[in-house]
Amino acid sequence: MGYAHQRFSRLLPVFSLLLLLGCAGPIKERPNDPLIGRIYDTSNGQELSPEQFLRRAESADVLYLGEKHDNAEHHARQLEIIQSLVDRGLTPAIGFEFFDVGETGYLKQYVEGTGSSLKIAGSKSKKSQEQWLRKRLGWQDASEEYWGFYFSLVDLAKTHKLEVFGADLPSGVKSRLSRVGLKGLNPVELSLLTPTGLEDDAYRQLMYEAFRQGHCGWGEEELLKRLYQTWIARNDRMAMSIVQIVEDNTARPVVVILGNGHIQHSQGVFERVAHLNPRLRQINLGFREVSSSPHPLPYYLKTERAGGKEFPPDHQVIWFSSRQDYGDPCAGIPTPQ
Repeated sequence: MGYAHQRFSRLLPVFSLLLLLGCAGPIKERPNDPLIGRIYDTSNGQELSPEQFLRRAESADVLYLGEKHDNAEHHARQLEIIQSLVDRGLTPAIGFEFFDVGETGYLKQYVEGTGSSLKIAGSKSKKSQEQWLRKRLGWQDASEEYWGFYFSLVDLAKTHKLEVFGADLPSGVKSRLSRVGLKGLNPVELSLLTPTGLEDDAYRQLMYEAFRQGHCGWGEEELLKRLYQTWIARNDRMAMSIVQIVEDNTARPVVVILGNGHIQHSQGVFERVAHLNPRLRQINLGFREVSSSPHPLPYYLKTERAGGKEFPPDHQVIWFSSRQDYGDPCAGIPTPQ
């Protein structure tokens, strides 16, 4: 099993089969789609220039840069946006879904150059410092490209002395929760959860259907329940991490690097941050791969209904990118009866 599979399994141990298979290696095809590279406000369908978007981002308390984890173009744009914010005199903080709250200390030690082990490594070379961090975070087996997606952002924080933090639940808790559910956790494990108390049956139905689609139509009720409990616990933890950083830090905006699903339809983390602190100004940007064949803009601005509720388009702002095709991951898998 490749490293991308392993790291995705840390994010959600029994996650979408579509995503798992999707990391096996892309088919090198790029459609000639006129939307690639363009930015749109989904509330009115108006196109934004990068400058117009950055002016909006300047005034945000929280800026989400939603990604498809293995799309290099998405990570390049994230880096450009944060550098542009710094060039405008801002001091953004950077939070990561891919690192958990317990790994924040390692990120801080690298960025600040503190800690005896890092100082020893630093006496050798900058590369030694990078390897120190990579080992502490358990990324030794990652490809150079994949590690570079996230390290480039951490290194940018080091260069400009920016705040950094891991936002997600510890891996062990995620793994256990997805396998035994909330009732199977012991008191110590439960103490690591940070429930916001936000419940939405319509969102639960929406996510159940997403999990079924991610498993090629398969999904027993008990499995879906555990997946959803894990999903909500992770979104709660990330939301709490973001609010804690915002309320205890003058850095603005807090830029959050996370998968698109966690902010899709301005739900998940986005909704929970708003629930915890309604005063915060949030911007939900999703980097969106174009479809396998070109479609007009309205195709991407559709709302979605579940449980009698209409959910808004995927993101407040969509920045289109080229796509990485993997073929049909459900091909050959029997349809559940």
